[in-house]
Amino acid sequence: MNRPGLQDMLLKIQDDKTIRAVFIQDTDRLARNALDHMQIKAIMKKHDVELFSVSQPGITDSPEGNFMDLVIAGVNQLQSQITSRKTLKSLELKFWEGWWPTGVAVGYLNAGEPDDEKKRIIIVDEERAPLIQEAFKMYVTGDYSVFEVRDALYKKGFRTHADKRLAHSKMIEILKNPFYYGEMRWRGLVNTGKHKLLIDKDLWERVQLVMAEHNRYACHRQKFNFILRGLTFCANCGQRYTAEHHPKKNKSYYHCNRSGDQIKCQDKYVEVWDIEQQVANLFKYIEFTPNFTDRLVTKIEKIYSGRKEVINKDKRGLNTQKMMLEKKRDTAEEKLFGGLITDDDFTRIKVKIKEQLGLLQDELYIQDKKLNMRIDELQDMLLFVRNAYEAYTKSPDEMKRLFLGLYWERFEVADKKIQTVIPSPIIRGLMQAEDMVFTKKYKEIAGPRIITDLAVEFTPFIAGKSKSKIAPKTQKSRQIAEIPAMISNQPNSVILDTVWGG
Repeated sequence: MNRPGLQDMLLKIQDDKTIRAVFIQDTDRLARNALDHMQIKAIMKKHDVELFSVSQPGITDSPEGNFMDLVIAGVNQLQSQITSRKTLKSLELKFWEGWWPTGVAVGYLNAGEPDDEKKRIIIVDEERAPLIQEAFKMYVTGDYSVFEVRDALYKKGFRTHADKRLAHSKMIEILKNPFYYGEMRWRGLVNTGKHKLLIDKDLWERVQLVMAEHNRYACHRQKFNFILRGLTFCANCGQRYTAEHHPKKNKSYYHCNRSGDQIKCQDKYVEVWDIEQQVANLFKYIEFTPNFTDRLVTKIEKIYSGRKEVINKDKRGLNTQKMMLEKKRDTAEEKLFGGLITDDDFTRIKVKIKEQLGLLQDELYIQDKKLNMRIDELQDMLLFVRNAYEAYTKSPDEMKRLFLGLYWERFEVADKKIQTVIPSPIIRGLMQAEDMVFTKKYKEIAGPRIITDLAVEFTPFIAGKSKSKIAPKTQKSRQIAEIPAMISNQPNSVILDTVWGG
């Protein structure tokens, strides 16, 4: 029904009242589906147009003719299904022979087999295959996003048929495709292909690990981005908060998600900007001890120095290869001038060397970029240790999600305010080791309670009353009233012990 010629014909018989008949060679040319056939016939009958088949003159607009028409339409549909089944069987046979049966992956081409031109096999696309290999090598470093890999390929001439960049989803599809290391997956079947491999399985698996890590704290692009999704909970009933945008008010809110057959929670809606600012303010009072900061800086310097040494070693190797290729080119030029090689031989050597030099130059650029990116990452890390609030507020939403997941496990909210905060296991460990502290000013502002010991039982929040209690995990467990804030050696800081706060 979606064929342009058929649609044009149906429109014409509706618009042109002088048309009284349509002639076709065979009914199976009209439709291969019995239902479509009868729909077409119904449209024609509505406009007083008869259908005649040249090869089937017995079909008329009589009860017998319509019956025969329906039978033939059914046979045509059955034949179409049989043909489809045969086609699928032949494709499946080709698959088990080790050849991809349908549209080929980017980086390969369909071609005729040398001994049998009618038999189609898959060969490497010499123009695109090197760029596919480079995409895997770039992404596996962990220094590039899918967008950055795609853009790098575009700059090197990798285009769609419309001369545009690859779609982001297509780039992901390429990086996830096991076909490049030889594994074919088709219609639930798995087989090893006979095509030439572009990468090995180890590289493909490492790329999947990098992609999984990149997606771990990914904040997927939405029309409204709520960075506290999954981290905020109701302090009254313990239900997870949800977030939504109200178009009429043009405002977004977080609120308790308790509904359905449950008793609806009476907790108030809180605007997104309000609760997100409360979370951001927590970073103002985080402070790492000088001892921990010094140890971290030393560690960062060691990491950077080691990374720089590895990169410089790789660059020396690349520069050596570059010099050897340039020497080889000079030798070829001397042989050309001396009449020892033909012009065609020299052109072939020159093109090959130029291509190899280009790849080496690209690799040198990648190594420099990797080093610069490492510096940027370490700079961000130092800023976050020295001024967590500034680092957090300057970060894009994707990075904020990463920081939130790194620092916090749960925020409990009631009466539009964060009442309780549970740091992440990493931060709890640092606080218990007295490597991270909250400044004394945090106590002055009576901020949310910080729970560093998960032996604390949850009890619903009741304004003006105790909000939680410590479970008797060990004989050494202490009641909240007995837990003073431990004063650190820093004059303006406190270290939180188990449960502390306003």
